[in-house]
Amino acid sequence: MLPYMNSKSIMRPSVQTGFGGLNHNKSAGDGEIYDMLLMSSREYPLLATRPRRGWIKDIGDPLGSGSGDKEWYANDTVFNYNGATKGTVSKTQKQYAVMGKKIIIMPDKKYYDTETDTFGTLGVRVALIGGVDFQNGVYMEVPAEANTIYRSGANWASSFSEGDAVTISGCTVHPENNGSFIIREIDGDYLHFYENTFTLDSLWKFTAPQEGVPAGTYYFYIGSDSYYFTLSADMSEGDTLTWTGTALTAVIGGVSSTISVTAGTSGDILVFADIPQNYSETGDMVMTREIPDMDFICVNENRLWGCKGDSIYASSLGDPFNFNVFDGLSSDSWAADATDSAGDFTGCISYMGYPVFFKEDSIYTIQGDNAKNFAWTPRNRWGVKKGCERSLAVAGETLFYLSRVGVCAYTGGTPVIISAPLGVNAKLSDGVAGSDGVKYYISLYNGEEDAYFVYAYDTRYGVWHKEDEGRANCFYFLDGALYSVMYYPLPTSTGTGRVWCIGGSKGALWSDPEYWNVTFADSDRFYETTDTNSQNKKGPLRILIRAQLNNGTKADVKIRYDDGTTHTVGTITGSLSEKKKTYIIPLVLRRCDHYRLSLDGYGDAVIYSISIEKYSGSQYQGSSGVTLPNGELNMR
Repeated sequence: MLPYMNSKSIMRPSVQTGFGGLNHNKSAGDGEIYDMLLMSSREYPLLATRPRRGWIKDIGDPLGSGSGDKEWYANDTVFNYNGATKGTVSKTQKQYAVMGKKIIIMPDKKYYDTETDTFGTLGVRVALIGGVDFQNGVYMEVPAEANTIYRSGANWASSFSEGDAVTISGCTVHPENNGSFIIREIDGDYLHFYENTFTLDSLWKFTAPQEGVPAGTYYFYIGSDSYYFTLSADMSEGDTLTWTGTALTAVIGGVSSTISVTAGTSGDILVFADIPQNYSETGDMVMTREIPDMDFICVNENRLWGCKGDSIYASSLGDPFNFNVFDGLSSDSWAADATDSAGDFTGCISYMGYPVFFKEDSIYTIQGDNAKNFAWTPRNRWGVKKGCERSLAVAGETLFYLSRVGVCAYTGGTPVIISAPLGVNAKLSDGVAGSDGVKYYISLYNGEEDAYFVYAYDTRYGVWHKEDEGRANCFYFLDGALYSVMYYPLPTSTGTGRVWCIGGSKGALWSDPEYWNVTFADSDRFYETTDTNSQNKKGPLRILIRAQLNNGTKADVKIRYDDGTTHTVGTITGSLSEKKKTYIIPLVLRRCDHYRLSLDGYGDAVIYSISIEKYSGSQYQGSSGVTLPNGELNMR
């Protein structure tokens, strides 16, 4: 009897103990996931379903939401803070910014003060029917010329504050009083400005000096015009001559008389002083505190910043009500036009201590610490895609947003495109994002798949997961948890926006087992350390799945061969007594060049490892498909 010869086993195990994230491309390798749904990186590098969402409430179709100490949102034409209606707004998508205790609401130019429970308008418009009086007045309790506006019953403090920049229009007697001026003091019905802010009616006056003025012929100038007259009596110290523009009045020794005046020059010159006189504008006027139109806003270093078109605006320091204060101080307002690049601004955010403004093809970082030294550094970089300003969010100290070429990661230099794993041919749009500080969640319309999905990018591991099929309206962070208003395509959906706690730490957890799916990339190797991308034929014989399945969790195991057929080869089910175990699924031998494994499940699951035992063969299976020189098929 001949002895047995030792031979190398043709059975090869392929064990996967660490799983990558989503890679929806043909180049996806072993361990990566070609497609998925409701999966997350919560147990990375293990494979796990995402945590169940916590249902908080239904809120209709909000026009943006936010949070500070409490949550807020606009719904239809109502602004709601902490569950209570605070004011009315327009039915448009909102931009919010928080400055101190005030929530700024754009494009409505409104605010809500959480400390005083006041809902109001940033700008002010006061109609002054019948005009106002322009007067000489006081400033800091010292007499001041041409610096006061008076209107009986105005009670200016109910509309304006000291330091407000107001714009006056409607002056006809002295049109030069139309313009923007800064209120310095408010005293009941009086507004005080810096001295000589306004033009008043003029009265020109000459007062005789100590030595007096002898009788004779004299002349004086009013601007470029000159006039002469004859003084018939000597003037003593303190006697006066007053020119109203049409008449010259002399008061000599307490006796008043009118003196004839002729255009021209003759005799000695007398210098008349221009003394401003109060006057009234009797026509209808308007006084406003103007707020510029801004499409996108943010708060940085105690200023409200915003932009529209090519223009950037910054409020006065600590004052979101004023954008037109230009006193030459470091606390002034600031504005500039960015006409050195094409297109309009598409978004802005405060990042790394600077306000950053985006166009689709450029990024502007405003540097400096006060209005005297603000300056921007424009860079031709991928910016925010138009209509995707809500995709801006910071996670792991990195700023993320959707650009025209995909999702970008930005740290102040050149943005890096990180969305290739979502599909190199994916046409991504409608980006709405949020962050829990570590993960970047973004709701996207994926044109390649013609559907909305919520993707999560884990900054710790650099991997993507597809967590939901549905569209998010907005995200906000409150009390240590991330929330989102989403529209799910669920059978029980009412078609309204629902507030969900992303991590499920709050609210009522979704009770029914949720459907999840994992479709792995094509596998074409024999062994776990060698023969990667082997050209030889394989024959999967057995699948071993080590998993923790909650009681009631089930998952169908499917395999798709290279001929395009998909077979359900087994079902794994969780139980109370066995939370973690290895499931063995035998297969009918079927030779193939490559195959694809997938799991379709319901319920919570964690996959620790997947091992596939294969039968290894040659690279041939019947005809090789290669035509020989004599025209025959190679049948080896």
